[in-house]
Amino acid sequence: MLMKEPIILKIFGEVEVNTIIKKMEGKKLKQTEKNYLYRSIRPKLIAAEILSQAKILKEINKRKHKDTYLIDYNLARYGYDIILPKKKKRAKKISLEDLIGEILSKHSNARYIEAIPILIIKNKLDKFKMLDVAAKFGIKNKIGYLIETAMIIKEMPYLKDLLSYFSENKSREIAFLVEGDYDFLMKTSPERIKKWMLLGRFFDEDFIENARLYT
Repeated sequence: MLMKEPIILKIFGEVEVNTIIKKMEGKKLKQTEKNYLYRSIRPKLIAAEILSQAKILKEINKRKHKDTYLIDYNLARYGYDIILPKKKKRAKKISLEDLIGEILSKHSNARYIEAIPILIIKNKLDKFKMLDVAAKFGIKNKIGYLIETAMIIKEMPYLKDLLSYFSENKSREIAFLVEGDYDFLMKTSPERIKKWMLLGRFFDEDFIENARLYT
């Protein structure tokens, strides 16, 4: 039945599920089960119904299909060539720092993430603007990790102080570099990524190979 689906256990504990089933079957509840029902189960069910009516999942999924031409166009401007559709018009030009911020906050997929170290290598960052963007979007750890990645590929002394700042002021909250299964990524993410309180299957050798192709 529905309540036994694994996805349900992401919201309710096993005891809560058993209590719900027992209530739905019209069986008499123990006092502890009644407590679960009123203090924990009902508020969660009410919240789930509110979220369902608000169509939150639909809105989240909609973001995945956003037009990425603005990103692709500006990646090409900064030296990371993307094959652009011929029918598309010229897009708005945005700064390198804003482009990185847009990718990490709104278009975080593996292809774009892999492009960022190349952008940093091929173009000079405005360090103060990069700090502003990091603060605006709450992505200090992600930017720090990717600057460090770029500096593994190529020495850039002018970025040492910025990297040091990000390293010393890391957020302690774990975040996905690209969305995925938490438990799997916690086990398989490289240690350098985890050092930045991030999860994602990105490997130094892949970044290095990508740099060989694009620089």
